[in-house]
Amino acid sequence: MKPFQRIKKSRYHLIYTVIPIVLFFVTLKIVAHSLDLEIVPREINIYFPSILTGIIFILGFLLAGVVTDYKESEKIPNEIASSLYSLWEEADYLRVVNNSRASEQLMMKIKTFIPVLKNDFFIMRNDNLLKLIDSLSDDIKEIGKEGAIANYVVRMKNDLFNIRKTVDRINVIKNTEFIPSVNTSILVLAFIFLIIYGLSKTQPWWGGMIIISIFTTIIFTIIFLIQDMKDPFEYDETYHVKSDEVSLDVLDDMQNVFEQKSFRL
Repeated sequence: MKPFQRIKKSRYHLIYTVIPIVLFFVTLKIVAHSLDLEIVPREINIYFPSILTGIIFILGFLLAGVVTDYKESEKIPNEIASSLYSLWEEADYLRVVNNSRASEQLMMKIKTFIPVLKNDFFIMRNDNLLKLIDSLSDDIKEIGKEGAIANYVVRMKNDLFNIRKTVDRINVIKNTEFIPSVNTSILVLAFIFLIIYGLSKTQPWWGGMIIISIFTTIIFTIIFLIQDMKDPFEYDETYHVKSDEVSLDVLDDMQNVFEQKSFRL
């Protein structure tokens, strides 16, 4: 993995992302002082803490909104792995007991589910995963035609339904932005606030430079954190999960289980 990608996926990536913006506003403060552009009266400075508190309050509201989806997302890989394993075990039972050809076909397709999920669904963002789910549904119908016990067919259909529902939930989480108008407004407000502070008179002036760097770090760390948490499934072709993304280890472990299982009719 390249150094830039390693930084991007480390637990320090938020800090590295914020640094350029902090440097921008620190430079603004230095230039404003050097060129005597500090046009905002010193008396206004007493209002800045209150304004910052208001900005942090709105950011906290947005953060609380995305935390719910993020916590739910942490459970999704385990739910998919559990449903796949249940579907595999039901199919394996019918393969052995009923000598079911359709069950064998179903098990072979289950082995491809996790790679398709990780590559086609998360990275390529095509519809191959949904086509695979439809194909699994067709195999379950064939198992029913072979005379399998109804209870097993019903359980397999329920497992597949849960998988499809979970995939749809991932789509909703990835594509839904929590109150986008507020996100845009708070970003504009943050820039206006920091620019005005950069043009304000402070005593000493370098104290204002330190304060604006702290303000910028606090505000934009929270903003970028919200942006990261809005899509907990933002993976790329490196297959190295960023520190803030949902871990797929349980799915990788399940894929290893499937790969180690062999069967012959």
